Amino acid sequence: MQGIELRHLRCLVAIAEEGSFSRAALRLGTTQPAISQLLKRLEDLLGQRLLHRDRHAIALTPVGEAVLAQAREALAAVEGALDTTLRTLRGEAGRLRLGLSVPSLYGGVPALIRRFRAARPGVEVDMQVLSSPDQPAALRERRIDAAFGGALPDAPDIARKVLADEVMQVLLPIWHPLAGAPALPLAALREEKWILPPLPMPLREEITLHCRAAGFTPRIAAEAPDFLATCGLVLAGAGIALAAESARGFAGPDLILAPLEGAGPRLIHAMIWREADPSPLVRRLVEMV
Repeated sequence: MQGIELRHLRCLVAIAEEGSFSRAALRLGTTQPAISQLLKRLEDLLGQRLLHRDRHAIALTPVGEAVLAQAREALAAVEGALDTTLRTLRGEAGRLRLGLSVPSLYGGVPALIRRFRAARPGVEVDMQVLSSPDQPAALRERRIDAAFGGALPDAPDIARKVLADEVMQVLLPIWHPLAGAPALPLAALREEKWILPPLPMPLREEITLHCRAAGFTPRIAAEAPDFLATCGLVLAGAGIALAAESARGFAGPDLILAPLEGAGPRLIHAMIWREADPSPLVRRLVEMV
């Protein structure tokens, strides 16, 4: 009802639980006349008597009993909401939305997320697979709160923390003629057909630039959006590819990773988030990173 305030409800609860106006006043840190005025105001707003009073006892009317139950529920709801708000501000509750590129799923990011969830069981963590080039727009549009992906050009509104920097290796089937080599120069792969990430993934451009520096332009046999698709195409004989060392455990027994000689393309794993307004949950995640 309009006009009823939390102090009116607290007054009724204190009187009912203490059984005394004076003890209720002491509990609420006010005076007995103030308690009487608060109760009268509540009764006036409701148009009902809530208490029977005599010299020896205070008893709730039937209406008072009903209002008391509702008052307790309302106060508990408010206290619960305030507690949730405070826990959210401390990074202990709330919802964290993460964007994850496929390469980030093969490194230490899954373990990091598990640690975060174990440390903050009150936080709901939503995850979606999102390519690195799509992550900044998702942050700016507030569809996600933070993301794990590859390196992207610096942007003044996006903060970044590099997690790992891996040298790419050659992904070959075990029956490939070059599979037994301890290391391979890029130039030795000039006649191969290549499986590359699709544009506009930055890794595609970096691989192409390194191949050109080695004296050739890669012949593209297929494009693969993720590592599992790349593995399948390599196993099918479509061509060779480059992959990060962190993906070795997912390659399977019929694929090998051979190191490259000299400088080669690198896969950078990074966490990004909005620079201007990181949430308490994002700040806690950054601290853990």
